[in-house]
Amino acid sequence: MNPNALLLWMSARGEGSWQQFRAAVEELHLPSEAGGTPDDDAQPSGLPSHWRLRLNMQRLGHAEFAAGAGEADWRVTPPTLAVHSRPGRALGILVGARSDALLARIAACAGSASIQTHSADFCPDQILVSGPDQNALLLFANSTGIQTQLQAPTALLLNIPRVDDRTVRRPADIPMGTDWRIERFSATSLCWSAASRGDLAGCKAGLFRFSALYQRQTILCLRGVPYSVPGLVGKYAILARRRRWVIRYDRQREQLSVPASCRPPFLVERALVLCSGRPPANQAGVGGTTLYYDGVPPDVAHLACGVLRQELQE
Repeated sequence: MNPNALLLWMSARGEGSWQQFRAAVEELHLPSEAGGTPDDDAQPSGLPSHWRLRLNMQRLGHAEFAAGAGEADWRVTPPTLAVHSRPGRALGILVGARSDALLARIAACAGSASIQTHSADFCPDQILVSGPDQNALLLFANSTGIQTQLQAPTALLLNIPRVDDRTVRRPADIPMGTDWRIERFSATSLCWSAASRGDLAGCKAGLFRFSALYQRQTILCLRGVPYSVPGLVGKYAILARRRRWVIRYDRQREQLSVPASCRPPFLVERALVLCSGRPPANQAGVGGTTLYYDGVPPDVAHLACGVLRQELQE
């Protein structure tokens, strides 16, 4: 079995609990190693299988987890063709629920569209539909009964609040007790290092991570006030305050790159992936691992930097 079978199972159920998801990973012979919640910047190879699958399902837009899933722990998204149009070319990425019947309709209704399938580790096959223009993809979607999202990367980025927006953080209490391990994120080294409770007192701007057993909480401290934030969002909020620019862009290749320790938040990364339909490539170097996103046009790159409060380095 492979991640394709997992997505078919999720599509049949629609939604479910985290325990059901882990059990399905085990039943489909996709071994799930012991482990708790992963670090924000954990390398894929160091994560348990069930977490790698969960994160990829969410990044690629096939399912929502946690807060995005409503009352369930996860919920599969409706089958959608996420369309990205360029002059003389349009690309659609199939995201969300699948069934054998839907895959059969897709194979039978290609028409003027071209269908390609790409595989990646711990990801369902990415089904790419390309055509000469947007109308060809709309015709394909109508014939297969799939809904469409036009200019999907742009539409997504235009609806994501910036990392320093007040809506992305909420007041929080600093975790109490002696069992917590406390670390602080450095905008210089892009790494976490040991910290103490005293470092939070009167801190003008700092990102702290509290870890204990299977619990983890990220605290953004601004002018001595603690806020709870998603870890990936908190990193970019601190990077912006320190004017530390980590995003690089090769305009000729249309390739955007970031250090793996500063992976973009889920929805921003989803928008970048929807430009090509392929997960980012990992490349290890002297300065650490770098993530490369292909097929990202300049307008999408600039929009992503706007959300992340980064200056694009070309």
